[in-house]
Amino acid sequence: MPYVRPCYSVSRASSPELISFLRHQHIPMICHNAKEVNVVNQPALTIIDTNRRGSIGRGHGDEYIVHSMKQLQRLPNPGPLVWIHTTISNQALDETRQMFEYVWANKHILNGIVFHISNFSNPIIRPSIFSYKNALDYVFRNMVHPFQKEYDIVTPAIMIDGREMITREDHLFELHEYALSKCKYVTAFHPKLNLVVDRLFDVI
Repeated sequence: MPYVRPCYSVSRASSPELISFLRHQHIPMICHNAKEVNVVNQPALTIIDTNRRGSIGRGHGDEYIVHSMKQLQRLPNPGPLVWIHTTISNQALDETRQMFEYVWANKHILNGIVFHISNFSNPIIRPSIFSYKNALDYVFRNMVHPFQKEYDIVTPAIMIDGREMITREDHLFELHEYALSKCKYVTAFHPKLNLVVDRLFDVI
């Protein structure tokens, strides 16, 4: 899928050889703590996921994933590049709206919206590849388009967290054939899509 940019989520399973390979391929890497940031090392593009990070300081991370207003408010100024993580619920939609308002008011640069597929599926039934279509439809219909009209903020990209679902090469084929190609927003508006994986690369 040439129109989908891979992003790698660093973990204890990440070997130095794999990190070096991804760095030379200019693959963005998502880090969750200072130790992982040090493992990745610059000049790789490091995206800091603030959800499990004790403190946020300057000098680490070109971009930040924020899950709440509190995390967003802790970012250094002037504002760095921001990814807003969202889930499916009225409460989450309200908080996502608040974060868009904060980004607009404080002149942060919005990089895009992040979602995990488990938040867009029936909690009783394991998420399917087709759930990605439903998730993308929801994000565009309830966030991307309304927020652009209200705040004049264009969402440049969507980051799909597929770590648990996309673990083999045939899963990429299924994602393309049964989810992304069926989403009218992807085919009509051609947004930048980022796919977060880990075990897909860990097997190299």
